Amino acid sequence: MYPLLKRGADILFSIIGILISAPLILISVFLIFLSGETSPFYLSHRIGQGGKLFRMFKLRTMNRSKPSKSPLTGFNDNRVNFFGRFLRFSKIDELPQFFNILNGDLSFVGPRPLLPEVFMYYPKEVRQTLNTVRPGVTGIGSIVFRNESDLFKKAKGSNEDFYKHRIAPLKADLELWYVKKYSFVVDFKILIYTVVAVFYGQVKSIEKRFKNLPSIEILNHRFD
Repeated sequence: MYPLLKRGADILFSIIGILISAPLILISVFLIFLSGETSPFYLSHRIGQGGKLFRMFKLRTMNRSKPSKSPLTGFNDNRVNFFGRFLRFSKIDELPQFFNILNGDLSFVGPRPLLPEVFMYYPKEVRQTLNTVRPGVTGIGSIVFRNESDLFKKAKGSNEDFYKHRIAPLKADLELWYVKKYSFVVDFKILIYTVVAVFYGQVKSIEKRFKNLPSIEILNHRFD
C-alpha cells in the first residue's frame, strides 16, 4: 500500500516543486549561459529501478572544455566552475530532477542512482537488491556522504580504487538498510535531515535518529 501512496505523493509534490523552482532554474540557466556554457542542462545516464537506464536531469556545473576519463568528481575537481560549486553545495543543480520524479524515473527518497560504471563497483547481490526499488533524489546515503568529494583528498591511489574499496562498501550498507526499512516515517525523516544537511553541511549523531542504522562511527574510522 505504501509504495502506491508514495508514488502518488511523488507526482503531486513534483508538480508543486516544478512550479515553485521554475524561477530559480531559469535564473540559474541564465547565469550558466553568462559563464560561457552554451548547454545549461546536463543529461546523465543512470541505473534505475529494474536495472533500466534513464536520463537524469541536472544543471551543468562542470566545464565541458575540461573533459575527464573519471566518472567520479574528485576533491577540488578543476572541472567544476565557480558557479557550479555553489549549485552543487546548495543542491540547486538537482532541481530539474523534479521532472524525473514526475516521469517515474526517481522518487523523492530512495537509493541514489549511480552511473553504470560506478554501479558496477557494488557486488552483484547488492545491485540486485537496489534494483528492486525506485532510486531517489535523496536518501540515507546522500545524507551521510553529504560531502563525498571531500573524502577523495584522503585517496592515496586513484579515485576509482578509493571509491570501490572505501566508499562503495559503506554506502552499500546504508542503501541496503533503506531497502529493508523504508516506510513513511523513514522517508519523512530522511527528507527533514536532507534539508538540515543542505543548510548545515552535515547531520550530527544521525545514527541515533534511525533505528539499526550502520554505525557512523565505523564509517568515520574507515576514513582515518
